[in-house]
Amino acid sequence: MPDSLFILVKAEGTSRKIAVTDKGKLLEYYVENGDESTLVNAIFVGRVENVSPGVKAAFVHIGQPLNGFLPLTEMESFQTAEGEKPLVSGEEIIVQVKKDARDQKGAFLTRDIALPGQYIIYMPFNRYVGVSKRVTEECQRERLTELGRELADGTCGLIMRAGAMDARRDEMAEELAGLASQWEKMQQKAVHLKAPATLYREPSALTALVRDYAPRYELSVTVNNAVNRMPSPEIGLLWGQVSDIELDAAWRSSTVDQQLADALGRRLELNNGGTLVIDEREALTTVDVNSGKYIGEKNSDLALTQNLTACAEIARQLRLRNIGGIILIDFIDMRTDAERAQVTSLLIAQLSHDRGKTVVHGFTKLGLLEMTRKRTGTTLREALQTPCNVCHGTGYRPIKSTSK
Repeated sequence: MPDSLFILVKAEGTSRKIAVTDKGKLLEYYVENGDESTLVNAIFVGRVENVSPGVKAAFVHIGQPLNGFLPLTEMESFQTAEGEKPLVSGEEIIVQVKKDARDQKGAFLTRDIALPGQYIIYMPFNRYVGVSKRVTEECQRERLTELGRELADGTCGLIMRAGAMDARRDEMAEELAGLASQWEKMQQKAVHLKAPATLYREPSALTALVRDYAPRYELSVTVNNAVNRMPSPEIGLLWGQVSDIELDAAWRSSTVDQQLADALGRRLELNNGGTLVIDEREALTTVDVNSGKYIGEKNSDLALTQNLTACAEIARQLRLRNIGGIILIDFIDMRTDAERAQVTSLLIAQLSHDRGKTVVHGFTKLGLLEMTRKRTGTTLREALQTPCNVCHGTGYRPIKSTSK
C-alpha cells in the first residue's frame, strides 16, 4: 500500500480538474462543472410516481430528468428495523442515490440512508454493525466489530471503515455524534420541504477524497489560486496553494494529460512489451492480456510472469477509468490451478487500494477471471468524451459504395 498520495487540483472558472497520483502514476481523475458533479450519496425528498410489483421496484421523482429506481426489498437489517411499510404512488419518502443515472436508466436509490465519515459509516435506519473488507486481520475485525456495537448501542447501524484501525475511540464517538446530528437536521428540514427537494449533496469530489484517504495515507494536495469550496485541512494533510503557472508545470511533470489519453484508448502498452486490450460495453467490460513483444526470460514461465505483471496495471486502469459492473479478464492461459490462484491473489491485493468496491469471483470454466466493481458516478470516457454522431459509438462507418 502506498504511504502517500499526491492530488493536483486545477481550477478554471467554475470548473475544476482533480488528478490523484502516486509515484507518477495517475490513479483517479475527476471533472467538476458547477452542479454537474455526481449525485452519489446525495439525499432527496422524493415522490413515488408508481410502484411496479413485477420488477419489485418503485420509480421515484427526485427532480432529475429520469425517475430513480428504488428496489422494494432492501438489506435485511433495514427491513427488520423498519418493518413492512408498502409504498404507494404519491407518497413522499427520503431516498439516497447509490448509483448515478446512466444512459436511459434513472439513478439507483435506497431508503437505507448511509452517511460516510472518515472512520465510520452511519446508518440511521439500520441496526447492522460491520467492518470494511479492507480490514483483513481477524483480530482487528473482531475488535472493531465489538467497538462498533458499543458505539451504536442498538440505536443505529455502523460500518467501521479501514481508517478506524488507527483512530481513538473518542474520535469515532465524536464523528458518530456529528453524523447523527447532521441526519437529525436533515429530518427536520424534510418536514418543511415538498418533493422533489434536495436534502444533502456532498460538497465536492475533493472533499470526499480527503475524507476517504486522509486516515490511510499522507495526502499532499496542490491547488491553484482559483480554487474555492475547499475542505478544511486535516491534521497531517500537506496543503499547498500555488500560482496557475506553477500548477500547470506540476500538471505537465506528472504527465496527467498523456496518461488520460492512454486511459481513453483501447490498447495499452505494458512496460515489458505486453499489452492490455480493454473494451467497455453496455453489459460488461473485457480485458485481454497479450504477451505482445514480451518473450520472457530464461527459465521463466512466460504466461505466469506476464499475467502477474499485468495485475497492477489492470487494477489501476479499472480505477482510473472508473469502470463498473461485470468485468471479464482473459489472462494468458496458465497450466495449473496454483498459478491461477497466484494471479488471483495478486490482483485482489492490487484492487485493495481502490476506493470502489470490488469482488473477484474467480476463474470460469472458460478460463476467464470474473469480477465485479461497484458502478458509481460516470466513467472516465463519459466524463471526457461524447459518442461520434456518425458511428454512434461503434467505431465503424458504412463503406461507401462505388457502384453507380
